[in-house]
Amino acid sequence: MTKKIIKIIILIILLIAFVVLVVNLINKDKKFYLEDKYYEEAKINEISKNKLESLINDKESFVIFVYQPMCITSSGFNELLDEFTNKYNLTIYMISFSSIKDTNLEKYVKYYPSFVIFENGKVKDYLKADSDDDTACYENLPDFEDWFFSYVLLKYVDNNDVTTTTTNNVISYTKDDVKIDNIKKEEGKVNVYFFYGRECPHCEDEFSFFDEIEDEYGKYYNLYTFEVWHDSYNSNMLKIFSNAMGSIVSSVPYTIIGDSVIRGFGNTSKDKIINAIKENQDNDYDVYFDVILKNIGY
Repeated sequence: MTKKIIKIIILIILLIAFVVLVVNLINKDKKFYLEDKYYEEAKINEISKNKLESLINDKESFVIFVYQPMCITSSGFNELLDEFTNKYNLTIYMISFSSIKDTNLEKYVKYYPSFVIFENGKVKDYLKADSDDDTACYENLPDFEDWFFSYVLLKYVDNNDVTTTTTNNVISYTKDDVKIDNIKKEEGKVNVYFFYGRECPHCEDEFSFFDEIEDEYGKYYNLYTFEVWHDSYNSNMLKIFSNAMGSIVSSVPYTIIGDSVIRGFGNTSKDKIINAIKENQDNDYDVYFDVILKNIGY
């Protein structure tokens, strides 16, 4: 075998490895639906080790809460999950920490409590009880929602019988519903879509925060604000924008920065906003231009 042929083979191997890496990175960030049955009722079902293994073998997309009986942290997180499942009408599973021994889940979850997202029978991500980065998800519903909906899409029917499609999860709307003349897309800047209520104290705090960071970070973003408590048009826009991001929102403040969503506003939100601006300033993705307008033919 000549050196030339060896070089060609090496190049082909490297090219294949690169393609596999790119595909894996794309798939890692792709949002997905759970199985249809998990959108039918708000409840938390306890399952056995055998049931867990069956779900994995059947390559289901589902979520599961790993808990420890008589553990105060598990109990507190359970209350948060009760609120979450009722809010979004979702069915999730729960399993005791001792029951995951000798299962596929054991190599991931080392401490309790945890929450695991499965896509097609494989672990997509999970919360780590010993990680400071995940602490907020255990304690605050908005932080848990941010993490959960960065992976999972909802199938949504709102109170006005405006339904989403099952293919792209976007609420039906017309050009008149999303006509915003002043929005533009600039290279090197990310658009920040901030939905707020006029009398909302947390919204006021977020406005103040944007004022604080204007000098340092203002050159990296354009801020667009929408008052939703007294403006029905903007309120409908909030439904359209949030659903285009793959979630449902029922409260403000609600902020979209590139492909990131920040629900509510508190001390942890400040770092999230700055990090989202940094990470998305050169990202070409914009939910208004790349999802909402495209769905109405612009």
